[in-house]
Amino acid sequence: MTEPVPVGPNSGLPERCRIAVVGSGLAGLSLARELADLGADGVVVLEAGPDRGHAHKERLTRDESLRLWHTEDPDFHRNWSSERPPHYVHSSGLRRRLGGRSLYWHGVCLPIEEHVLRSGVWPQELAAELLGERLAGGSLYTEVAAQLAGWAEAPMGHCRSARERWLLARLRELGYPVEPTPQAARSERVPGREIRQVPFTPLTHWRGPMPQPLRYPVLSDCPVTHLRTGSGGLVEVTIERADWSSEVLLAEHVVLAAGTFENTRLVGRALAETHGQNFWEFDNLTDHVNQGFLAAVPRSAMPLPTEPGRAFCFTPVHDTCRSYLFFDVLESPRPDTVLMCVWTMGEQASTESRVRVERVSPGGQWELRVQPTISPADDRVVERQAGQLAEVAERVFGVARSAYSLRKEDFREGSPLFLPQLEAALEHDPAVSGGAVFPYVYPLGSVDHEAGTLALGGDAVAEDGTVRVMPRVSVLGPAVFPRQGAANPSLTTLALAKWYARRLGNR
Repeated sequence: MTEPVPVGPNSGLPERCRIAVVGSGLAGLSLARELADLGADGVVVLEAGPDRGHAHKERLTRDESLRLWHTEDPDFHRNWSSERPPHYVHSSGLRRRLGGRSLYWHGVCLPIEEHVLRSGVWPQELAAELLGERLAGGSLYTEVAAQLAGWAEAPMGHCRSARERWLLARLRELGYPVEPTPQAARSERVPGREIRQVPFTPLTHWRGPMPQPLRYPVLSDCPVTHLRTGSGGLVEVTIERADWSSEVLLAEHVVLAAGTFENTRLVGRALAETHGQNFWEFDNLTDHVNQGFLAAVPRSAMPLPTEPGRAFCFTPVHDTCRSYLFFDVLESPRPDTVLMCVWTMGEQASTESRVRVERVSPGGQWELRVQPTISPADDRVVERQAGQLAEVAERVFGVARSAYSLRKEDFREGSPLFLPQLEAALEHDPAVSGGAVFPYVYPLGSVDHEAGTLALGGDAVAEDGTVRVMPRVSVLGPAVFPRQGAANPSLTTLALAKWYARRLGNR
């Protein structure tokens, strides 16, 4: 049973603190937890949205979880516009509530690929700590993985069911070097008495048999509008209340952990105001290139064990398309049907997408505009991914490669989308029509992996994570990744929370 971590009393905003953490998602709460474990005091966490409870979406029924993710989330919030829809539109947005996106992710924990960390764009010292070349006890990645495994009471990459063992064996016979997908998740009983893999959230304490109360307040409904350097070098953190009144918190240090775009908006405004301008632009915005298909095939053609259990595996990055390949068995409403989702997740090659932070009214309203770019190099990734998926459709599911329809133009146009294709796959009866696949794409921004605008060592942020024009402000999360490779950003975000906490704790 998941035990929620008791949060501090929401008794109002203090006048002053030592460290203000802006954002209560995976990055912010993990940093705050690490600081508490190091004995730091005077920490306050500020969350823009409400506290709606600490249950991960995977504790809902399948239908409720899908609706929450795609269509009906009351806490979905997009504070940007896109100049190239459907990219950075649709499901691209913040989850503005206590816990943030940590209550929505799927727990996949993959380290950034070694060749990316050694490419020269990541700060050398940090890359060495991530790779385990400077720490006596191993790497930052292994430290986090050990903590998560302790919480889950099983290694993240263990085989979870008879279904998964069968799937691994079948795919290996076909030449795919698959392994169980490492997940920070543990088996829990959810509504309907179903056993499900529920991912970790920092609202669940990961150390010890009993959750411990935090030593600092976590204040919800505290959206931060801007930062300024005040008297004595303290940072003035301005918070706008629901009645449009404002309050100011004085902080010795501020860590922005509110997501890539919100962090970019706050730093962009600070840079523009410092230089007497009405706008600021950032380049190096990257995301992951995601596309896949849903397969509905007769169980007679793919005799997967019928007993329930997770079956989720992956292959390492494929050199030709810079992508991981994932296989995930879904529950089918038809006992004679196997339903599976297969997708690729690759590194966006282009770093030419931009973000513009701009003052749009004399009263100080600032907007963020995303200018996505899909380069010829991105097209090549998409085409190679589509070729790999067509091969899987043919070799694993017996669907003719010539029938596979996804092309680079579909990715550029952002269609077809996942949810309509899932509905079509659920309705398909392979006993009548034979096995079929239903391709889909995720437009840029749809999987919440946007990164890179405030890269470590770049024009805006120094190698140690501090904002160059405001040395008492740091940034945490994927925004600071100089290059994110093909891996999910979460494991690296947790590792950087450790890295930041140790440096802040020593100041």
